Amino acid sequence: MKIRIWLLVVSALVFLTGSFAPVTAQSDLTTGTWREGAQMKVPRSEMSAVAIGALIYVTGGFSGENVLEVYDTASDSWSRKKAMPGTRHHVMSTGYEGKVYVFGGARSSRDWRPTNSAWVYDPAADTWVTLADMPEARSAGAAVTLDNYIYIVGGVGGTRSLLRYDPATDQWTRLAETIEPREHLPAVVLDGKIYALAGRWQGRGEYTSVEVYDPATDTWTLKVSMNEIRAGHGAAVIDGKIVAVGGEVWMSGSPVALDTVEVFDPATQTWSYASKMPVGLHGMPAISVADRLYVLGGSDLAAGIDNRGRVLIYEAA
Repeated sequence: MKIRIWLLVVSALVFLTGSFAPVTAQSDLTTGTWREGAQMKVPRSEMSAVAIGALIYVTGGFSGENVLEVYDTASDSWSRKKAMPGTRHHVMSTGYEGKVYVFGGARSSRDWRPTNSAWVYDPAADTWVTLADMPEARSAGAAVTLDNYIYIVGGVGGTRSLLRYDPATDQWTRLAETIEPREHLPAVVLDGKIYALAGRWQGRGEYTSVEVYDPATDTWTLKVSMNEIRAGHGAAVIDGKIVAVGGEVWMSGSPVALDTVEVFDPATQTWSYASKMPVGLHGMPAISVADRLYVLGGSDLAAGIDNRGRVLIYEAA
């Protein structure tokens, strides 16, 4: 009888403390489903995008070089905001403290020379402010935010140095060079480090290689390579994993726009294939909002421009 009473007491404590509460299974990013959202008002490619809350800000790009559009993921609708201070494609943008920071890029489809411009957009005031120029011109790189700094990774027009911008002082710092020169790449932040994902370089072709930057040591390290060579692709972090989508291959073979998707799991240090996109695309940003992946615009013509303005939304199973 004493044993039975003791078991009842233990069972009650377990119930009250939740020690045996059911564990919610993680979503499977490799077996998700794709659907379409509202089409962009200005179909574009080779642009950049930033998520602030439920809103995605899309900056510049071919066929909309000075356009700023906002996609509301909650209402599946688009709106247009104040035009950028200048025309740009292949820009690099990121968000910090509720504002959109836009760097570099080239001016037009006829002028591919990289620029060193830096601007910030304030959504609350619908205004642009010019910042201190980058220390060198860059285009077709990537911008990410880590802690209280903004980093510019890769791109053409300058050196291989990682560029760090301090929004508090409006000043730039040069940091360690990437191991390989790379452009047309996305970069993401995961576990306090910056991941530079594949890309390409003239004379070397497209990459599968992945480099990781540790801000504590100012060093780059080569990590597990992706399964496929790809450049001009998009990438974002969902549920502690990196999801990379699409891109193109043309330097290393016949032009093809990729529809393949890969997921990197840092726990196993492996890349796995996920559900393919409905169409091959390159030159498009990929943004995560509320554990969904949004692929915005892009071109379905490898080594060319064929903008359809589609919005593809990926949700894990």
